[in-house]
Amino acid sequence: MSSRSKQLYKFDRFLLDAGERVLLRDGQHVPLTPKAFETLLVFVRNNGRIMEKDDLLKKIWPDTFVEEATLAQNVFTLRKALNQASHKGQDKAQAAEHRYIETIPRRGYRFLADVHEVEEETPAPLNETGEEEASSVAPHPAREPFTAHEPVIARSNMDETENSAVYSQAAQRAPHGGHGDDVHANGNGQTANAANGQASAAAQDVKLHAGRAWAGDDRRSGVERSHPKLGALLIASVVVVAALGATFALYKFTVRRQSDAAARAVPSSFDSMKVTRLAINGKAEEAAISPDGKYVAYLTNDAGRRSIWIRQAATTNSNAQQIVPAAESGGYGGIVFSQDSEHIYFVAWQNTDVPSVLYQVPVFGGPPKKILSRINSYVSLSPDGRQLAFLRVDYAGSNPVTNLMIASADGSAERILTTRVAPEHLGEPAWSPDGATLVYPLKNLEPTPGSATLVETRLSDGKERQITAQRWHNIWQLMWLRDGSGLVMNAAEQELSPVQLWLLSYPAGEVRRVTNDLNSYAGASLTADATTLVTLQTDLISNVWVAPDGDASRAAQITQGTGKYDGYYGLSWTPDGRIVYASIASGAWDIWIMNADGSNQRQLTVDARSNYGPSVSADGRHIVFISNRAGGAFNVWRMDIDGANPRQLTNGKGENFAHISPDGRWVIYATVGFSHPNHVWKVPFDGGEPVRLTDRNASWPFISPDGKQFVCTYQAEPSKPYKLAVISFDGGPPVKLFDLSPTAMMNIVWLPDGRGITYIDNHGGVNNLWLQPTDGGAPKPITGFKSEGVGAYDWSPDGKRLACSRGIENSGVVLIKNFR
Repeated sequence: MSSRSKQLYKFDRFLLDAGERVLLRDGQHVPLTPKAFETLLVFVRNNGRIMEKDDLLKKIWPDTFVEEATLAQNVFTLRKALNQASHKGQDKAQAAEHRYIETIPRRGYRFLADVHEVEEETPAPLNETGEEEASSVAPHPAREPFTAHEPVIARSNMDETENSAVYSQAAQRAPHGGHGDDVHANGNGQTANAANGQASAAAQDVKLHAGRAWAGDDRRSGVERSHPKLGALLIASVVVVAALGATFALYKFTVRRQSDAAARAVPSSFDSMKVTRLAINGKAEEAAISPDGKYVAYLTNDAGRRSIWIRQAATTNSNAQQIVPAAESGGYGGIVFSQDSEHIYFVAWQNTDVPSVLYQVPVFGGPPKKILSRINSYVSLSPDGRQLAFLRVDYAGSNPVTNLMIASADGSAERILTTRVAPEHLGEPAWSPDGATLVYPLKNLEPTPGSATLVETRLSDGKERQITAQRWHNIWQLMWLRDGSGLVMNAAEQELSPVQLWLLSYPAGEVRRVTNDLNSYAGASLTADATTLVTLQTDLISNVWVAPDGDASRAAQITQGTGKYDGYYGLSWTPDGRIVYASIASGAWDIWIMNADGSNQRQLTVDARSNYGPSVSADGRHIVFISNRAGGAFNVWRMDIDGANPRQLTNGKGENFAHISPDGRWVIYATVGFSHPNHVWKVPFDGGEPVRLTDRNASWPFISPDGKQFVCTYQAEPSKPYKLAVISFDGGPPVKLFDLSPTAMMNIVWLPDGRGITYIDNHGGVNNLWLQPTDGGAPKPITGFKSEGVGAYDWSPDGKRLACSRGIENSGVVLIKNFR
């Protein structure tokens, strides 16, 4: 048996685990961002030495140019985290005396604490087949917030949105899926839906498309259509991110361990966990484990055709059996086992106005049995299996209403337990083991930093109680521990941060992370004894490529590395041949600029929350972009090409996809979100009163080279498919309409010579660019990438070069053991 060397550093009362990327103080986790952790690691490895600023910049941000201000902010963040951990309960005078990092004027910094390195040999864990585990949960792979190939919610290609925060995450010309209104850019060209203000972005609530989509909130990570908003919002399912999800920005926060009193509910550490990835053919999008732990059911996507399979959980390699054949249209989601492990519940929806339907099918296959219609979430089963809890979204009024429903196991005797009106909405419910209460996320789609928490409602009298003081940016699927001591859930702590697994003690409401890495995790399914957790783990690597004339065979990668997600949330050419792009290389989502060969990378936004979706003016003097630096909402901003003179242009909700008109007088953009319509707008270049240009659901605007028209996605009626619409720059009805294929993923750019409109299509399972000639005719492919599909992209002003982000997204069903 081989062993793995664990590199540990001790200083004061802290223990830093370099391999697991975890900092502990007296056994309690200290939350650090990824860059703050890397900064601390450099300091402890060079303790006592004066570290010059240039040397620190090279070690922490290799191959990337970062301003000294970013280093200073990083050191400030690290000092704050260390001092807060060290001085809990002390007064300010005591805290001020204790310093770990000394500033050396005009030179750099020195780490003052005595550091002792400890080598600890730990045996490599074995999987069920007796082989060494391929992964453990905290190794810090490169992965982004939201990660999903298309709208995470409704697995159709129309994007519904996660929650208002996830909307604006959708990077301007970033990879998006679906053609519709609420999109959250997700990695390699797919949409995981984005709701205004958040991000999970980030990515993420999930699937079923209202009326045929989920009621969840994205991307992770995704959403869908019937109503381009809440309907696809509430299920945190699969890929996220998403998307949406979100986003996206990849902060590695940890939560302190519980006190001795809470140890029973929240006992263990990351070190003891064992993670096994199951061998599954096809692209997995969702998974669940049977309560008896014998079987794993999962949903796969084969070129847009979704089917449900089952396999044994005991071995990493197991023969699989298809129990629900591929849907001819629409899709499936919401896989849940019955309490006796003999049946599987799932939701099916069509790409039409047909309501989504809950079915039950025997574990080893057979004719599906229809249970009920108009369901917009996973179902939660009562402990005795006699009742179901689920969400239903009502769009009859001006604001969507989320209803928490209860029905008999056969679908009869429906009743409403509680209701929320937008911007508030409910997340997926989880029935307590004693059958007395339902716990569910309570979310607010208005853009605020902590917009989601957990609430329980007593079935006997409908009384509500908030069960934790903790707030998250978004929360997805919940699953109770069978003994009632706590719940496991998917949640994103920050905007554009990856969706992680959390454990919440009950009734104390204490929380800690189950996972602590840069992957995103969609879904949470437990065995009855809570020894095994099944989830979908997704990681993404994204870099910028340049292809002459869009020729895939001549494409050259110009940025390298993991964890930076260069171009993931948008990029744009300057007239002099440079590329402006979004990246998280600094530790936060910022706008950068570089030469077309990837050299001379320079950060343009510093310490300004999340910034993405850049678009350069025709004269090369200005950049418009999306930022939430002014508060919770994502708005349109403008700055000089060197990053100077930032100026806020809009003040609405969920604003995205901004571009400057060729004459420099206007900025066009779209509003996307749950609590307001999706429209295209324009605002004067210097700010002022916005002008609405569309009267139907529309998004992804891009201005024609002559400035007289714009193209966008357009939905004539809620029940109709989205099309490409060419509209006068003064607004009004479409001048031209072009059909879109079911696999179109959006992200629209008008060619500089005006001869056509390009967009992303997932035809064949890989995101490539397609061209719709403006004079009519059938669309045709431009790029021919066989893997690592196109995400965000832009054409150079002369139309001779294509810059695009391309990513490798790895998703798989994993079993996690010893997570408590």
